[in-house]
Amino acid sequence: MPKKEKQNTGQEPEKIVTKYDLKMQRRKELKEREKREERISRITGITLVVILVCIVASFPIRNYLTLNGTYATVNGDAVTRVEFDFNYQVAKNNYLNQYGSYLGYFGLDTSKDIETQMFSETLTWGDYFDQMAVESIARIRALEKEARAEGFSFDVTEDYELYRQQLADAASEEGTTLKNYIKQLYGTYATESRIKPYLERNMYVGAYSEAVAEKLTPAQEEIQAYYDENAANYDCVDYYMQEIEAELPTEPTELADTPEETEEEGEGQEGEGEEGADETYQPSEAEIAAAMEKAKEEADKLEETILTEGEAVTNAKKSAVSYVISDWLFDGERKQGDTTVIEDSTNHKYYVVGFESRYLDQTSTVNLRMVVTDAENGQAILDEWKSGAADENSFAEISDKYNDPQVTALEGGLLEGSIISDLPSEMAEWVQDSARAPGDTAVISPASEQYTYVVYYVGTGDAEWIQKIRTTLVNQKLSDYMEAFTENVDVQDPKGNLRYLKVREEEEAASQASAENGDGSQASEGEEGADGDSQASEEGDQGDSQASGEEEDTNE
Repeated sequence: MPKKEKQNTGQEPEKIVTKYDLKMQRRKELKEREKREERISRITGITLVVILVCIVASFPIRNYLTLNGTYATVNGDAVTRVEFDFNYQVAKNNYLNQYGSYLGYFGLDTSKDIETQMFSETLTWGDYFDQMAVESIARIRALEKEARAEGFSFDVTEDYELYRQQLADAASEEGTTLKNYIKQLYGTYATESRIKPYLERNMYVGAYSEAVAEKLTPAQEEIQAYYDENAANYDCVDYYMQEIEAELPTEPTELADTPEETEEEGEGQEGEGEEGADETYQPSEAEIAAAMEKAKEEADKLEETILTEGEAVTNAKKSAVSYVISDWLFDGERKQGDTTVIEDSTNHKYYVVGFESRYLDQTSTVNLRMVVTDAENGQAILDEWKSGAADENSFAEISDKYNDPQVTALEGGLLEGSIISDLPSEMAEWVQDSARAPGDTAVISPASEQYTYVVYYVGTGDAEWIQKIRTTLVNQKLSDYMEAFTENVDVQDPKGNLRYLKVREEEEAASQASAENGDGSQASEGEEGADGDSQASEEGDQGDSQASGEEEDTNE
């Protein structure tokens, strides 16, 4: 038989796999799997270590960036989170301290989180304080630059040490550490060393501001010119007055509205039930008119004797006089002996008034030195002063010794140009004693206050009207001066930390879009209304439409 030729298929003859081969294959695969798992475990372990190292390392990095990175930019100057928090807390605390008794009228509930409550329809109180902080930063930095440029010099060392001691004392009184107290006052990231530059800057700028205020003090000629333009706000009047109230009926009379008229007025008020059953009777217009006419007759008769029988009112400022009669009394043409009857329709009465005189009160201000203390210390402090030189200079020294800077910052305890009516009543009475002389002293404990005053009478100052105008003009000038630094503040907020900026941008965009849409619609209506009657009709419809459709705790 011929041999069979082997076909070349390109493959080796298939090997028969024995049980031994299978066993060895499984061992090989097991070793490879163990090696692979060990390699994976080793790589994973290294990766985890790297991740943990990165996480641990990121804490100081993130902390550094938070403390030293740019939180926002104000007028080109980078502001850190610590500086922003410092100014935010200062602005907020100053506001709350200044308006504490009025916060309820602002709709602010101090028992809840203040920052999250709404300041307006779109801004929270937190947003409002953010804006105040930005303006404060802009103003302080600008003032500092100006002061440095002028070469203004002021050593803040003593002021800073005094303030630091005040902080330490306050922390002790609160039963906490100075570290924690500083965080409470100035923010989570605040520490003594971090806020020191900002405190020192504020003290430097504060001293500069006082120097600016002194420069802005008006001369006597400017004060006189201001008075001449606003004399009615500073003059006083003496006059006689009597009020005649209309006797309105408390139950229906023959002039009462008819039942039909009463029913018409009462339409739409159904469902009130019996609540209105005990309401006070509301007179009709006819009844009111009749009562007012009768009161007018009585007032006209009384006018004849008002200068002799009226109630005398003396030394009255315009702000203290009823607006109904103030214009008549302070009319520049008013002369002694003038009388009048003035109707007050809102309150259903007449004023019978007789004019006596108008004048500028020349009452003087007073200059005092004082120590503000607790009741039990007052007499002891005065006795200590009496045991020494017992003059004004020694009183100034003892004032600086015992005055708490957190209560009063008066240097030497000196209070100049005091308006007598602004003093506690007990102190005002002591000051106005006809026997009062420079050098007199007293311990005064006003019933309405928690403090006791050890007072040294220095003497009188300018007339009160001069002091009031001087203060008004200085405040106006200083306000205008300070406003210039915050009129066009350039704020950059790339990280979106200041929500009020976004709200403002959205409101401005909406306002602009509304204005553009309004212009467009008017132009369109003008084009479509080319036909006379049609145009008039469309413009009338438009007018009707408008009329009907018409605001972290970290280590240092």
